[in-house]
Amino acid sequence: MATQGKPVAWVTGSAGFIGGNVARHLADNGWSVVGIDRRAAPPGIHVAGALSSATFAKALDVAGAPALVFHGAGGSSVGESVRDPAASQRDTVDATKELLDFLAANAPSTKVVFPSSAAIYGAADAVPLAEGRAPNPVSPYGRHKLAAEQLCLDAANRGLRIAVVRLFSVYGPGLRKQLPWELGLKVLAGGPHIELSGTGAETRDFLDVDDVAALTVFLANTPFATPLVVNGGTGVATRVDAFAEMLADSLGAQVRITFNGQARAGDPRHYQADITRLRALGFTPRTDLKAGLKRYAVWLKAEV
Repeated sequence: MATQGKPVAWVTGSAGFIGGNVARHLADNGWSVVGIDRRAAPPGIHVAGALSSATFAKALDVAGAPALVFHGAGGSSVGESVRDPAASQRDTVDATKELLDFLAANAPSTKVVFPSSAAIYGAADAVPLAEGRAPNPVSPYGRHKLAAEQLCLDAANRGLRIAVVRLFSVYGPGLRKQLPWELGLKVLAGGPHIELSGTGAETRDFLDVDDVAALTVFLANTPFATPLVVNGGTGVATRVDAFAEMLADSLGAQVRITFNGQARAGDPRHYQADITRLRALGFTPRTDLKAGLKRYAVWLKAEV
């Protein structure tokens, strides 16, 4: 058990975009990280396997009981959930239940940070969105995130210290899907014109992945009343067409971007977080969107 006296944090989905960034930030801030994923990814100890009691028992044997679990594994997009709702149910809901049941039985005082999604709010035209708003998910992804949230809230009654973070539009180095990746590839491929779905007037609350990781470290080190449900966003709504132009500029491209006027299934028109509760905890995201997109552009160029 080579944790060198450091507190132990498990990160499920540690080879993924958000999980990988969280794992690195935890390691940089004095935690002994145990990554649980089918694929290996630094830093820390890697435990390979599906999200099952057998895999969790292996992690327990290797590093001991965790003080913190960041449960970053699970379904990761609306589109994937629409294409395969059964897989989304298995990866998001069933795996969360397996993890929480194991922790309640073997490490019942663990602090669990669950990255949920703004998709649980559904089609929302009235913004900003506060945590007290009634959930109304319109996609399998949103419904499964909401079901996993409920499992987390129920687990608080068994002693686990629960923080549910409803993430809005997370971007940053390592993101290989969704608008930043898809648009970035088209921009780097060259050509004077790019057409995107939607109208461009849709708004999103874009949150840099560094701020997600910093928030996780903050929650790991900060007492809070459990269960906690908080929005993970910036509180700023940005039009999609403005975001697209900023990304193209960050990539140094001169390109005309238009929109076909057709919304994709499950996509809301407007999303903006009310972060009153987040600020009351003592945390405010720090990354400016332009600065974050420049950092993403540097990574994307190197990746492509």
